[in-house]
Amino acid sequence: MGESMKKVLFLMITALLALALTACAGAPAPTKPAVTEAPTEAKYIDTQLSEPEWTLAEGKLQLEGNGTVYADNTEILYFAIVTETDGKQSLWFRLTDEASVKLQTQPIDGDCYMTFNDEKIGTATLNDDCTIAKVFSENTVGEITAWASRIRGLA
Repeated sequence: MGESMKKVLFLMITALLALALTACAGAPAPTKPAVTEAPTEAKYIDTQLSEPEWTLAEGKLQLEGNGTVYADNTEILYFAIVTETDGKQSLWFRLTDEASVKLQTQPIDGDCYMTFNDEKIGTATLNDDCTIAKVFSENTVGEITAWASRIRGLA
């Protein structure tokens, strides 16, 4: 092969390589669209270390008994799974201050229970100042966890 033929071949390879590299570049990368709205804040419950980790419910909660609704969904703020010192778990439901005052002035006649979407969770016990309704279960590992998942909207 002659010297001029090598130059022509070299120029052709260079031209093809340049053509291939520019063809692969394609269109310029799209730019990010401008954000027109502020991001929404996640619902957060400020909890002290001495309190349970409260969680918002994704459904209708009610404290009921003997055909009476003692606290409805608007009066039940949030709930938590609490592990007692003996290892048993329970569900705690935090009531509003207004519901607490109402329950202290109008005592519950007989047993009361907590419902979620009109389905009975279990018998509820109120603490001394009627701010927390507690539901215990014999099968804590299965029942309490299953109810908590449903109330959170995970199941």
